[in-house]
Amino acid sequence: MPSRVSSPSLSEQFYCNDGSSVSSMSSRRPLYDHSSMSCRSSTSQDCSHPNFSFPLPPSQPTSSSRGRGLRSKPSKPTLTKTLSPPQPTHRSRAASFGKRPRPHATPVVPSHDEIPFPVSYEDAWAGSRYGESVVADGRTDLDRARIFITRFMAMSSNNPWVNAELRDILINRELCRSVAHVVWAVMHRVFGNRHADFGVTPLVQAMRFILIKANIPAEVDVCEKARQVVDFFFDPTLHRNLEPLPCEELVVYKYPVGRLRVCIVGGGPTGLASAISLAEKGGGKIEVHVWERRWVRDERTGEVGYPPTARRRDQVVTLQDSVTDLLTPKSFQALFAGRPERVWPGSANIQIRKVEDRFLKRCQDDDLRGLIHLHAEGVTREELKNGKCGDFHVLLGTDGAASWVRRDYFRGYEKERGRSYALGLAFDRGSAGGLPWSQPLNMFLTLGQTRYLLNASDHDGKGYLNMQLTEDEWHKMVGVDGEPVHFGSPGCLRREDGSIPEGFTEDRVFKPSEHRDSSLWKSIEDGLKLFGFKESEVINVVRIPIVVQAVREGVQQLPLEDSRFVRRPHALVAVAGDAAMTVHFWPGRGLNSGIKAGIAFGDELVHALNRGEFAGLPLSSMKHYNDFILKLQDREHDKRSIPILNQSGTPETLEWLLKQASSVPDNVAIDWLVGAMTQIADRLEQREDWYFKPEINVEAQIRIVLRQMHSLTLREMAVSFPWPTREMAGAEVLPCRSAKPEPPETCKKAEQRWLQQLWGIISKEPSVERRPRLPGSASGGSNGRFEAPRFTVPTLRSKSSSPKLRNGGFVDEKPRPPMPMGHPLMAQQGMGLGASSGSPPGSLRRSNASKKGGSISSLPVPSEFGVAEAGAMGARQRSVSVNTPGGQGQEAGSEGGLTRLMSVKRQPNQTMLCEAMALALFGVGE
Repeated sequence: MPSRVSSPSLSEQFYCNDGSSVSSMSSRRPLYDHSSMSCRSSTSQDCSHPNFSFPLPPSQPTSSSRGRGLRSKPSKPTLTKTLSPPQPTHRSRAASFGKRPRPHATPVVPSHDEIPFPVSYEDAWAGSRYGESVVADGRTDLDRARIFITRFMAMSSNNPWVNAELRDILINRELCRSVAHVVWAVMHRVFGNRHADFGVTPLVQAMRFILIKANIPAEVDVCEKARQVVDFFFDPTLHRNLEPLPCEELVVYKYPVGRLRVCIVGGGPTGLASAISLAEKGGGKIEVHVWERRWVRDERTGEVGYPPTARRRDQVVTLQDSVTDLLTPKSFQALFAGRPERVWPGSANIQIRKVEDRFLKRCQDDDLRGLIHLHAEGVTREELKNGKCGDFHVLLGTDGAASWVRRDYFRGYEKERGRSYALGLAFDRGSAGGLPWSQPLNMFLTLGQTRYLLNASDHDGKGYLNMQLTEDEWHKMVGVDGEPVHFGSPGCLRREDGSIPEGFTEDRVFKPSEHRDSSLWKSIEDGLKLFGFKESEVINVVRIPIVVQAVREGVQQLPLEDSRFVRRPHALVAVAGDAAMTVHFWPGRGLNSGIKAGIAFGDELVHALNRGEFAGLPLSSMKHYNDFILKLQDREHDKRSIPILNQSGTPETLEWLLKQASSVPDNVAIDWLVGAMTQIADRLEQREDWYFKPEINVEAQIRIVLRQMHSLTLREMAVSFPWPTREMAGAEVLPCRSAKPEPPETCKKAEQRWLQQLWGIISKEPSVERRPRLPGSASGGSNGRFEAPRFTVPTLRSKSSSPKLRNGGFVDEKPRPPMPMGHPLMAQQGMGLGASSGSPPGSLRRSNASKKGGSISSLPVPSEFGVAEAGAMGARQRSVSVNTPGGQGQEAGSEGGLTRLMSVKRQPNQTMLCEAMALALFGVGE
């Protein structure tokens, strides 16, 4: 502990050759005359800013005003000292440090990471003229700090209350144990631990000078009080300098910026990704606090995690390589544990709960300790207003689609683009492991229609099956108690013996599963059959509202009534992930967008902090992040979510399409589905980033799978149509500061592909009629990643201009939802539909099967499809009878029935198929 200075030593003068007392200083000119301060530039000839010079001994006069406040060359002091002050790390206001500028010379303006002080501060601290040699006088930094503050009080006599507080601090030995203790006492007793504004006062500059000279910023890792005073007086939101700058010579030091505090509400994948990004890139300048109510803290180890009873998100998501490449190597390794599961091209599948677990563990790694603070409790707005989160500069809401941060702080800044409904079935195959079908086949079945969606992991056999719902089906998604099934209170299916799964009650049994003849349950049952799952593998059932919405601005200023515990005039509030924008999860990108937003938030916040743009805490400091959020919204909404909604995603559109399904002939629906799926298989397998080996007998496998399903389900799948991937294609929106440049070889290949496509377009004559391509044939020169068969709508009207169809055709005059852009029937080219001929028979291959081979005939058709179903099933009557092209209904078990249609056969006539589909969709009203 440094030696203490007795009270009489406080009356000593800065210069050893001056014996005047402290009381004599009261008659001298004040150090800072606040009434004379103005905003005029320090470069003005008529500078009204006071001269920042401590009073000099009588034997050392000051220079005239001709030098603009600069003192003339001093005479040699009587006593020479050898204790020199710490040298500034940067130049002085003169052209080079240590040289006095000539009168009227253009001053050097400090940069954003520099802080200037009057040279008289140096003289006062060292006890001699700055730049002259000094001798050791036995004074410690604490002694010099106390004398410096004493002189400051004498020169700032216009504020008696502040001087009284400073005097009490200096005579209190408990508060003067170290320089950090003295400045800490000033922070609490004079400033009240809060800045009234973002400007700089003379006292703030004096405290900053003391901290720098005593080298307190170097002690922040070992002394908590040092950490607190550095964060307070070097707050990154405070301005660096007085305005205007003093009109005398300046010395410039490196600005030891304090930490920026970020409070994150919500500990999901987006919140954790944001925290990791801030901690990894902040260089120790950012302190992150994450609040999540689902966590618990282990009292033994102190680590934070999820309790076994927590409701977790079991969905499997697809993380794009372009997103995971933004992560640092440590975070990438932590996310996939060195084993990414490749499924879709250029991506990897992973369960959301695994993302949460692994990112949470990454936050507690040794290299991030002290930078990320995890709080196992939630936060509401009232708790925030009452100081639960303490002080922070930026509040980030990552609390999901039902975000209270967005609701309370972005009111009036929300916009809804569309709405849809879906069912979610979480499954776990347990000891069976793996998936029933191979992942390539699962992809072909998924992309060929938009009624069902599968995202699953072949590593552990876990995943999620989704089904789009109509308004009527949405309201039927309840338990036997009549309460909706949702993530907070999911439903379940009975076991085969009629018992209730563990963790559920009788009230939570999914009601449609108790009425197995209902249309909704038949659709769910067929969805399980489509991908080969059993009811016993389903672990819960939920309904999922899909609201495509976003905020118009991603950053706002925190209201003043919520800033009472913030130590500055205001704070900023931002949103990310689902709190900023929700997307339709059929095309995905929800978690991808959240991680990108979290990384972009860290990038832009660190960039603004390093450039000093947080001074004054303006909204413009987060402008680049706000721009990124708006660009991301445009990309994900306009190019992904909206095309799905336009095609079949809205409840109204889906309901209208499903009503028309009963009029579509079975063979038309079947050939449409098989044709779409086989063409998608061709396109995917030709991609350079396709991870799997080519599938054998794809068409045969697809037909065997579809053979198990009800006739009406197949027609419903057909009218939902394949994914509008052409509209979804395009460049990704990525955080530019984290995006890695493409390797030269990748860029060259992309350029060659683009040139080949361009040449193919230019070289073809528009007058030449193109031959329709079979669905199973190879494709080339497509802008989309995967595409469904496209063909032109045949002209069914007569030469008359009447909207009525002739020759027995009818037009449905009721209003219907508009047909989507890029609809297969509205395309301008391609007539392929149906299956290609000559495909060899094969067996349905399972990814975890021990045997391969066999024939199509070896897979028996379930006996339940051989008889007609009895009883009404709502508005959409299900039947196993098959409508042949001639209009004759046939039993599924008879010749030419459903089983025969599911076999590999000759491609049907193009004109007949197109007319039948168009008539079913547009000409069924009577």
